[in-house]
Amino acid sequence: MKNKLLELKSVSLFYPGPGRARESRNGMIRALDNVSLQIQTSEALGLVGESGCGKTTLGKIVAGLLQPDSGRLLFLGKPHGGGCRREIQMVFQDSQGSLNPRMKIGKLVEEGLIVGKAGKSADRRRIVLETLSSVGLAEDCLNRYSHEFSGGQRQRISLARTLVLQPKLLVLDEPVSSLDVTVQAQLINLLALLKRERKISYLFISHNLAVVRQICERVAVMYMGKIVEIGPASAVFSSPKHFYTAMLLDSQLLPESSQKNKIICATGEPRPIINGHSGCRFYTRCVHAVQYCRHVPPPLQEVGYGHRSACHLQGNAGSRYGESVYSEPSFCYNKNYL
Repeated sequence: MKNKLLELKSVSLFYPGPGRARESRNGMIRALDNVSLQIQTSEALGLVGESGCGKTTLGKIVAGLLQPDSGRLLFLGKPHGGGCRREIQMVFQDSQGSLNPRMKIGKLVEEGLIVGKAGKSADRRRIVLETLSSVGLAEDCLNRYSHEFSGGQRQRISLARTLVLQPKLLVLDEPVSSLDVTVQAQLINLLALLKRERKISYLFISHNLAVVRQICERVAVMYMGKIVEIGPASAVFSSPKHFYTAMLLDSQLLPESSQKNKIICATGEPRPIINGHSGCRFYTRCVHAVQYCRHVPPPLQEVGYGHRSACHLQGNAGSRYGESVYSEPSFCYNKNYL
């Protein structure tokens, strides 16, 4: 059985609303609202949802780049803090922006080892070369600059910068969204290989449900700062229990023959949640909502083995959605590669 690596307990973070000071909670925007979840050792947890739902904010809190306003984070059973900074690393979406254009690749990858005072220069160079090789880059890239590489190669460099520190958890924020399909497939296979060989855990943030299903054992669906559904990837994708999850699945482009099976589960766009809101946050968009949903917030409750959903009508969500129209694309996984 896998061991608990990271645990979030009722984590919340507020941003000031228009014309509001941060000292006052009145009118604050809830970027995260009492989020609780766990990541196990050697597990990939996918985090999905629309833009602005709080995915990246949660990733930055896990990586230690932001501090929550309330709640607790435990890493290996101990309070999350500066002591685990080396154990948790983050790979950003914009590989070009995350790499210093004035530093050569060798120094970029070695930087974390230098800051951590890890061994002598010769030892650090050996670690850098081994790590670059593990992500598919040759020694001749050491004396080149980041602008000399393609987007896929830069993302491999960003990955190598984190791996030299031998982290236990990687926060991957849209790591393949800016890459073309072929390069995406290569990087996804590389991440799967590294996870298996190094026993690394992933918090994989993405809009691409196909990629998430391919690489993640479990999936958490976030809507406007709250987890509305979480469970094994196979269960969430094949039998969604929340209408928001069904809407996300509906949004995927599928062959024309499958389009006729789609069911519209939501309308409109999300709006910022101001402090003081009650009821289900998805109420204003859900075509199946009733008055009870407007006034009573739904709890995140068990609907199957390891599968939880926050919907008063969750017993009907899967049936109304019908058979899953999700189709796994063949481009993102090549068993022969692994």
